[in-house]
Amino acid sequence: MFRVNNFDKLLDKATSNLRLEPDWPTILQICDLIRQNDCSPKYAVAAVKKKLYSQNPHQAMFALLTLESIVKNCGSGVHDEVTSKAFCEMLRDLVKSTQHENLRNKILELIQAWAFAFRNSPKYRAVQDTVNILKAEGYKFPALKESDAMFSADTAPEWADGEVCHRCRVPFTLIVRRHHCRACGQVFCQQCSSKTSTLPKFGIEKEVRVCDACYDKVSRPPSAAAKPKAPPTETTSATPNQVYMYSKIRTFDFSLS
Repeated sequence: MFRVNNFDKLLDKATSNLRLEPDWPTILQICDLIRQNDCSPKYAVAAVKKKLYSQNPHQAMFALLTLESIVKNCGSGVHDEVTSKAFCEMLRDLVKSTQHENLRNKILELIQAWAFAFRNSPKYRAVQDTVNILKAEGYKFPALKESDAMFSADTAPEWADGEVCHRCRVPFTLIVRRHHCRACGQVFCQQCSSKTSTLPKFGIEKEVRVCDACYDKVSRPPSAAAKPKAPPTETTSATPNQVYMYSKIRTFDFSLS
């Protein structure tokens, strides 16, 4: 119950209508709670759903951004919830009922991105069906940015558990807290994971905690990390089967009409 209450407090903070811009650190904490199984995907999605019905357009927009992040961060449990027929019908109803164009466009953007990301998964067919219905009803979707729906990256690793630091082996106590490296998923003490970095290969463009070893890897100049036989200009593109994860931090227009 305590963990659920903590989730609710974080969600209230992330979606407060008093905010002037998205609270990305709090949104990432929300994602962490779900990934750590401290809050079930079903409960999390239901809680965000309530915020989507807010009469305050700013709170509803922050709820959409939170929903976007947990879908990108928290795996198949969340995917199962947001691609259910009931949830898709709820989103369709919001598109039809909202008086705010920014909210409508954001919902359409998310539905379209999810339909593209899950296009090869038959069990998520309800999302594509929703796109088709909305198009038939005359709604115009924003231009699809493939990079917003998938990344040329590996899926972020699952978080490991442990009673000692993965690097220095110091036991965890009430004073020596455990922390997870977002790059490798291993558990470390504060001293061995005090650095932060962006993780482009996971689509994370905001600095997050990483261990010393991963920091050295991600900070290595591209020329040093490249394979000896690879041409300097070679790039790798995403494949159709790669499902998108993690939010890209962007600037949003909150002058809702």
